[in-house]
Amino acid sequence: MTTPRSARLAVCLGLLFVAGLAAAAPAANEVPQWDTTRTTQPEDIAELKALQATVKKVVDKCTPATVAVLSGSSAGSGVIVSEDGLVLTAAHVIREYAAGGKGQMEGRALPFTAGKSIKVMLADGKRVNAKTLGINEGLDSGMVQITDKGPNNGKWPFLPIAKSGGLQKGLWVVSLGHPNGPKDGRSPVARLGRLQGSTKNVLRTDCTLVGGDSGGPLFDLNGNVIGIHSRIGLPISQNIHVQADQFKNEWDQLVAGEWVDKPASLKTTTAYLGVVFPDDEEEDAWLKEVEEDGPAGKGGLKPGDTITKFNATAIKTVKAFRKQMESVKAGDTVQITVRRGATVMTLPVTLAKRV
Repeated sequence: MTTPRSARLAVCLGLLFVAGLAAAAPAANEVPQWDTTRTTQPEDIAELKALQATVKKVVDKCTPATVAVLSGSSAGSGVIVSEDGLVLTAAHVIREYAAGGKGQMEGRALPFTAGKSIKVMLADGKRVNAKTLGINEGLDSGMVQITDKGPNNGKWPFLPIAKSGGLQKGLWVVSLGHPNGPKDGRSPVARLGRLQGSTKNVLRTDCTLVGGDSGGPLFDLNGNVIGIHSRIGLPISQNIHVQADQFKNEWDQLVAGEWVDKPASLKTTTAYLGVVFPDDEEEDAWLKEVEEDGPAGKGGLKPGDTITKFNATAIKTVKAFRKQMESVKAGDTVQITVRRGATVMTLPVTLAKRV
């Protein structure tokens, strides 16, 4: 994976549009404006400049409230959404995981308890005290409370949460986060992308994300929080974000430090297969993409395969497959039965640790 290099508009605008936009720039007295609800690409230089200016405003507005979440030896991202210092992040960022013994892999999740002391690093590099609140294990949503006083009469810079349901495919969005973890002297890194699809619970975008971005915010072009980074896809430009609406639906429970949607098994965690499924959780568990060097690729799975069994359990939907993944951990070898054309085969696949 390639780490974005700029602390501002890294990997954003230069990679998104083809060269040769030949239209003339606007007259000196014209101020280009970009429609923040637009779902199409810029068609000329003036529109490209308008989009660039809008993105810069979003980054300038949103950077002060974008943070790094430091829990134990792990680091993720987050965003402050209230003046008293509530931070939205991903559940897996603030979970604790068992250390593997000799010959064992790390990755088994420990029971979650709210109130764990952690650190939050601000955009300027300052670290402040915080504690964990609640999580939803199934959605991968989590909440943190900064316990230190904010810099503005005790208040913290924060960003509003927008309605995320019903957003149009193609909408331009901005991601902020700390790829590969926070680095001294580097502000949260911004990436520009577009909404590729959505379900009731998640948004999918082509904003490039890597490890360390988890828990970071996804913004519309008005600077409102519409999602929180959850899962990095294959390729890394196909990523999943928890919808902001889902945080609002469980707001009181998360603030109260509850463990929402507590799984029956604590082995859900970091077990990683290395495939991309359809967005619709009720669709057949067929593989849109397979990482060649990941567990699935090494085990012989191929794009287009449809998973029909997980060990001895029949699999009829993506949701059913994910439920079975909750019962295993990194290092386990599972028997996955797939249908490939007219052929049905069972392949042993050794799961890896999600990083």
